[in-house]
Amino acid sequence: MKFHDRNCVRDFYNCLKQMTLEFEKFKTFATDFASISSKLGDEWILRTSKIGKLEEIYLEKRIIKPFNEESEIINDSDKCDEPENFNPKYTVFVYHIIYSHSYSVPVLWFTAQHEDGKLLSLEELWKQIPSCFKNSEPDSKWNTLTQQEHPVLGIPYFMVHPCYTADLLSACHSSNYIISWLSIVGPVAGLTLSLNYAKYT
Repeated sequence: MKFHDRNCVRDFYNCLKQMTLEFEKFKTFATDFASISSKLGDEWILRTSKIGKLEEIYLEKRIIKPFNEESEIINDSDKCDEPENFNPKYTVFVYHIIYSHSYSVPVLWFTAQHEDGKLLSLEELWKQIPSCFKNSEPDSKWNTLTQQEHPVLGIPYFMVHPCYTADLLSACHSSNYIISWLSIVGPVAGLTLSLNYAKYT
C-alpha cells in the first residue's frame, strides 16, 4: 500500500469515528436527556439492565394514543396529517432509546399494541406515520423499520434502522446529541419532541 493510500484509509476511519458516539458519551447524554425530560414533564425514564458483565443504560417512554385504522395517529405535537372523521381506539406505544455497540450510535426501538393487547403489524404501524415523514418509495417501510429481537428484553420489537444515524450525528451541532437525533428519527416511529427541548440544544 502506498503512503497516500494509507493516509486515505486513516482519514476514512477518523471520519467514521467522528460520526459515531462512544458508549460513555451516550450514557452522559441519556442521563442529561432524562433530567431535561423530567423538567419538561415528558416522562422519559432512565433504565439500567445487566447483560452478562455489561450494564446497559437506556431510555423508555410509554404513550397512549388514539388510533384510527384508516388514517394516522393524532399526536398533539404533530399536526401535519389529521383525519377529518376520527373514531378513536387506543394504542399503547413503548419507545426505547438503546445504544448500539455494533453501529456505535443510539437506536430507537419501539412496540405498539391495541387496547386488547394485539400487537400492530408493520403495515399498521406504517399507516400511523404522518405522510410528511414517509419516503415515496413503495418498499421504504422495509428499509426504514425492522423487527428484531430487543437487545435487552429479548422479545420482538421494531427498530428504526441505524444505517444513517452516523450521518445524522455528523450533522448535529448540539449540547445533547439525543435531542437533535430524536427530533429527526422520532417521527419515523410516530414520535415527536416538544419544541421546549430546543432551548436545551
